[in-house]
Amino acid sequence: MPNLENILDKVMSLGSSLNREKIKKAYEYAESAYRGRFHVSGDRFIDHCLYVVETMIDFHPRELSIIAAILQGLPESPNFDLADVEKQFGPDVAGLVSALGILSKVKIVPQKADVDSLRKMFLAMAQDLRVVMIKLADRLLDLRQVEKLPAGMRKSMARETMDIYVPIASRMGIYKVKVELEDLCFKLLFPKPYEVLMSQLYDYKLKRGRDIEEIKKDLKSYLRAQGVDAIVEGRIKNLYSIYRKLKLKSHTTLEDIFDVFAMRVILPTKIEADGKEQFDHLYATLGLIHNKWKPLVNRFKDYVAVPKANGYQSLHTAVVGLAPLSSQATEIQIRSQKMHDEAEFGVASHWIYEDLKKVLGKVNREHLEEVMRDPKNTVFGKYVSWIDALSKMQRDVRNGSEFMEVLKLDVFNDRIFVLTPGGEVKDLPFGATPVDFAYAVHTDIGHRCILAKVNGTVAPLNYKLKSGDVVEIITDNKSHPNLHWLSFVTTAAAKAKIKAYFRGLDQERSFREGKEIINKYMAMMKKPLLDDELSIFREYDGKRLSFKERQQLVEEIGSGSVLVKTVLRKLFGRVSTSPVSAIENPLLSRTILPKSVKVKASENDGVFIAGEKGVPYKFAQCCRPVKGQPIVAYVTRGNSVTIHLATCKVLRDVDQQRIIAASWDIERDLRRFPVKVMLRMRDRNGLIRDIVESISAFGVNIIEFGIEQVQGAEIVRELTIEVSDNDQFQNMLEKLRRVRDIYDVSRVA
Repeated sequence: MPNLENILDKVMSLGSSLNREKIKKAYEYAESAYRGRFHVSGDRFIDHCLYVVETMIDFHPRELSIIAAILQGLPESPNFDLADVEKQFGPDVAGLVSALGILSKVKIVPQKADVDSLRKMFLAMAQDLRVVMIKLADRLLDLRQVEKLPAGMRKSMARETMDIYVPIASRMGIYKVKVELEDLCFKLLFPKPYEVLMSQLYDYKLKRGRDIEEIKKDLKSYLRAQGVDAIVEGRIKNLYSIYRKLKLKSHTTLEDIFDVFAMRVILPTKIEADGKEQFDHLYATLGLIHNKWKPLVNRFKDYVAVPKANGYQSLHTAVVGLAPLSSQATEIQIRSQKMHDEAEFGVASHWIYEDLKKVLGKVNREHLEEVMRDPKNTVFGKYVSWIDALSKMQRDVRNGSEFMEVLKLDVFNDRIFVLTPGGEVKDLPFGATPVDFAYAVHTDIGHRCILAKVNGTVAPLNYKLKSGDVVEIITDNKSHPNLHWLSFVTTAAAKAKIKAYFRGLDQERSFREGKEIINKYMAMMKKPLLDDELSIFREYDGKRLSFKERQQLVEEIGSGSVLVKTVLRKLFGRVSTSPVSAIENPLLSRTILPKSVKVKASENDGVFIAGEKGVPYKFAQCCRPVKGQPIVAYVTRGNSVTIHLATCKVLRDVDQQRIIAASWDIERDLRRFPVKVMLRMRDRNGLIRDIVESISAFGVNIIEFGIEQVQGAEIVRELTIEVSDNDQFQNMLEKLRRVRDIYDVSRVA
């Protein structure tokens, strides 16, 4: 089992300063929250988190990264309270934990996966690079101990890693993690080629291992004789990159390719007076090598002058004559120590630089050479050769906050990435709304949408979505698009589909829609409604229109090609409407407000909100709606729903897009009686919706939706409903029992 104290000792031995008590507090907090919870590997979840921290050691994790890695599973725990995490550990940790929680919901759905969107969402949500490092370490750990995982998920995890995590590690320039992930996945996805190549590589090392050491020795001796103090390394490329190279060149064995291994020449980092890195000595060393051994012209690549997209810098060349077989080419990479550090650890090198910079303050510069030569020094370890270069960088980076700035990503600021309840990612432009999302899922979902739930809470159709939101769209087969949607949707696809819908309407329907729209405005302006002759348009825009032309004008309003406000403004000047204009609200325009005897309203009165039953609400105290009066629902800034009179003066000064349709359930039988029902079930996305729909199908009103209680693997919830007779009650129970994942339904005495 992992030991927190031992892990922290290892981290501190690399130069990181830690508040051990704060980390222990996080451990105790998480251990309590995770009690009884196990990772898919079978490890206790708290132990899994410690293994992740241990895996992160090569990245030189800082205090906040360690705490966040320990707390990463909190969003999936019952009674998770982000505000309490922020209170206990600060806003930075809370932000990291929140981002990790959102990313844990992202899934690759077979046959539907938009891998590019998944990658983008990963980076957009992980705007703090520490989130990237924690997720990479978590995945690396899972693959290192893959034998602990269920056999059925190993290949899918490997595929997901190749599609998502490997490209991200490459983009971040973390070569060390990238190649290990590739090789671990290669073994799982292509076991036979893996075994064949492993056997060939073993034989290759036996035959060529001595050659590599000889090349390394000759190259280092030559450079030293030329006055170049360099570290010379020889490395065999990772197995998966060899496999790809063989496939690309249609070869079958390692003997068919010459660049199975490469030599690295690592030179000291030189910083100029203006703070920029100096590269002259790299090119000078390249010249010396080319002067001694014949270069292959077509194999030279300058990634110093033109770095790769992930920031990788090195000079690559290949020469003939250095290898024992004079005809064989040897690949050589020339780079500075700083370039090498960043090539190995990518963005993680910033942690390392900061830690070693702090250590420098404790080192006596007169004894630096002695310290660097001491192989027993545990503080510097394999990083001692960086110290001299880092000392020259201190003048460029004055404090730790400047280093923290480089941890922030600024990518995809013009995009958001939201999730369906099933975990699919939708890539939308910044400012997109639930209507944009609905059309991104499917045209019919967009056409029929009447209500949106964002993270389980009712939201207006023009709500501005944020990355990480989980969006559920409620639809109605009798519903259709509203022209007003064109004023707030942002995606070209949504606009085109809405316009196409209205263009596709027949003339009669366009005329009917146009007439209805005009009459609603006329009524709100207290003007006469249209007559059969459409007389109001006889004289329009300085012209006298025929009846056919008047009909065409009304049809154009109905089809959306002409705005009603533009037409009425030409007739009457400024157009003013009430704050609850149906034409300004897509949902209200489809609701016929009931007319009935006025009865004092109570919280138990049935109210449809956007055609839906079961949406929590309360009555406004400003206007005190009376049953039978026209009402609307207002979604507050806190996303609760308040019922107002349609004529309430308070609504004049609110955001009109937060007003949605509401009506009384006038068919409710006053003789109904309350019954309490207990449901035993297994939780899943959409379960509550299915329950509400099953109950509503019988015209039964839900008075109270009790708080769920967890009993082992089951969830228990009590509902209080109103039924008219026992037959209706028994039929409704039978329908509930057929709902997927409901184990038992019974009446509570």
